Amino acid sequence: MEVWSFNVLSIFKKFALVTILILASSTIHAQVFQHEMGQVDLKSTPIKVVSLDWVLTEHLLALGVTPYGIADVKGYQSWVVKPILPESVISIGSRREPNLELLAQIKPDLILMSDVMSPAFERLNAIAPTMVLSVYTAKHAPLEAAKQQLLTLGKVLNRYEQAQQVITDFEQTIQSNKQKIEMENSSVSDVLFLRFIGDKHIRIHGENSLTGETMSAMGLKNAWTQPGNTWGFSSATIQQLAQLQDAQVFYFGPLSAEDKKVLSSNPIWNVMKFVRDKNTYELPPIWTFGGLIAAQRLSDFVTEELIHSDSVNHQDRKMADLE
Repeated sequence: MEVWSFNVLSIFKKFALVTILILASSTIHAQVFQHEMGQVDLKSTPIKVVSLDWVLTEHLLALGVTPYGIADVKGYQSWVVKPILPESVISIGSRREPNLELLAQIKPDLILMSDVMSPAFERLNAIAPTMVLSVYTAKHAPLEAAKQQLLTLGKVLNRYEQAQQVITDFEQTIQSNKQKIEMENSSVSDVLFLRFIGDKHIRIHGENSLTGETMSAMGLKNAWTQPGNTWGFSSATIQQLAQLQDAQVFYFGPLSAEDKKVLSSNPIWNVMKFVRDKNTYELPPIWTFGGLIAAQRLSDFVTEELIHSDSVNHQDRKMADLE
């Protein structure tokens, strides 16, 4: 009888210990994370993550996290390009109107969005825990906001060390590119960054844009000094570039063959000094409202163009001296 009682007691103690360990494990994983529109209570690390904002998508991929779905897959592949989106990622509607029925069907562990979609927050949060993490706000500090977004994602997704490494790589790249430009092209003039909107209108990226802050960190001066909107750009016309003709001009792609034809036949554009002096550069598709990966890619392309242009100009000067 005593042996039977001892066995029952032993089994009960083991069961109690296992129960305590399970509860403790759940407590360890359960965390509360603050975001711009409240907080989320996550009982475990999210696996099935949906991103409705391309900056967030960019940062997820930079952390080695493949989102289950994102908004506008084709748009990301055309405008953002890198990090490359795996083929397994499904499209969850547009960035303005996500497919709520599809979201409910796939039952994500976490939905990520920016404040651009704040009117839809309650409906999204009713489907799955939803976090609002924005880079482009009234604070006009996209680089710092991008770093903070990465760190937050690192904590939520158990990738904090990876987030720190992405930031370190970005900062090292910026400083390296800054030194390259100083060594190879010490006489670089002010720079100007724009995107063509039709054949007459442009967006010019100011100092408070992702582009502007990246160039400033590289030691380059933005020729456009007017304050921009929340995203850091000003709407203008090509005629308004007349006062900035000494700048080196970079314009963002992608430009279709028809776009290039229209631009090359624009008399106002062609009369500008920076066009006549061949100080214009077409950039590949880089998301101008992106995060640290977009900024790093931009820095690399600009550095390459400025160093190459200085080398070409140096050869031209040598040829002129020989003549």
